[in-house]
Amino acid sequence: MRGLVKMEHVTMILTPLEMLFVNLFVIHQCSQRKYSQMKTLVGMGLFVCVLSYIAFSLSSQAPDFGSGNGLFIFSGLLFIIPVKLFYRAPGVKIVTITCFSWTYTFMLFALSVRLGYALNGLGWNLNASVLLLQTILYIVTFRAFYSMLKSKFVYILEHIGKREAVALMWMGIIWFGTLIVINLALLYPGIGLLQIVTFLTLTICILISFQYTYLQVNSNNTIQTLEKIVYRDELTQLRTRVILDQDAENFISRNMPFHLIFFDLDKFKSINDRYGHLVGDKYLAFFAYEIKKRVGNRGGFYRVAGDEFVCILPEKGLVEFIEAIKTLPDKMPDTQVKFLGFSYGVATYPQNGGTIERLLEYADKQMYAMKCAEPSLVKSEKIIARRVT
Repeated sequence: MRGLVKMEHVTMILTPLEMLFVNLFVIHQCSQRKYSQMKTLVGMGLFVCVLSYIAFSLSSQAPDFGSGNGLFIFSGLLFIIPVKLFYRAPGVKIVTITCFSWTYTFMLFALSVRLGYALNGLGWNLNASVLLLQTILYIVTFRAFYSMLKSKFVYILEHIGKREAVALMWMGIIWFGTLIVINLALLYPGIGLLQIVTFLTLTICILISFQYTYLQVNSNNTIQTLEKIVYRDELTQLRTRVILDQDAENFISRNMPFHLIFFDLDKFKSINDRYGHLVGDKYLAFFAYEIKKRVGNRGGFYRVAGDEFVCILPEKGLVEFIEAIKTLPDKMPDTQVKFLGFSYGVATYPQNGGTIERLLEYADKQMYAMKCAEPSLVKSEKIIARRVT
């Protein structure tokens, strides 16, 4: 009889001990340690053993000890102490990791208890069944859990914002608390207060989850707004220098020849001085629209500075494009503002440079030569045609 009692106690100890070591592994994977791996694991391992002994000693004094109520879980919150001692992490992150880990382990424990009671009706020992079932559930689920841990949860912790981190921490706390309350409500169905608390915790869980979703949507909208600012010029609706660099690098990385045409508006300052900046903005938008229409789907068109624009074209089609851009209207639509023309320079990858910077530099010199009317450098269509062929 004493042997059976001792075996019962062993299974009672092993069940939470197994949970503690799984939690230790999760925390170790999600946190940056302060000391060597050996020192950290030994220190945390000793803490787990001491915590298991304390949890067992205290729980064994409870009248429902061994019923599967899982009240020993509260001692596991002391995990925060050694985590703070052995790992580098802010308090919010520590609580989030702890709750995330305990939610997983306690969920499997609670499920094992439910299955254990079913087997208990068939004559199986409850605590031995819970330990066996919990171990099987770890074997079945831990690989998927660990994959999610490394690929998603650690990424979230490393990139989450401060407000979202606090919301995630509270969501983890509520999830963890909700599991505990549900487990107790199932064990003690006659206690009406537990049922009320269960619904309250579920309601809070829903509200916290909704708040976290709101923060994520708000953050995404902010990011999309910033992307529009960074990636698209508001005045001309052209792509910006950031996208130009990306598109050019895409051609270069694949070693695909292309032409880069650098545009600069002639006497643009005189438009601003004579008609004002509002008309100057319309002048820029007019030019951007006309050139973009001639680029079509053949390439990309970008605004890189005030009145400076860049076009990227594939290897063929340069001569046709140059001919097309000579047909711009003489004045802006519905105005008497004359269009004063533009200068351009052409650089070809890889002949004139192997990087976007070198290509821009070369094309800028060609454009400046056209602006200064130096025929020895550019503006000769024969030179352009030779470059294409």
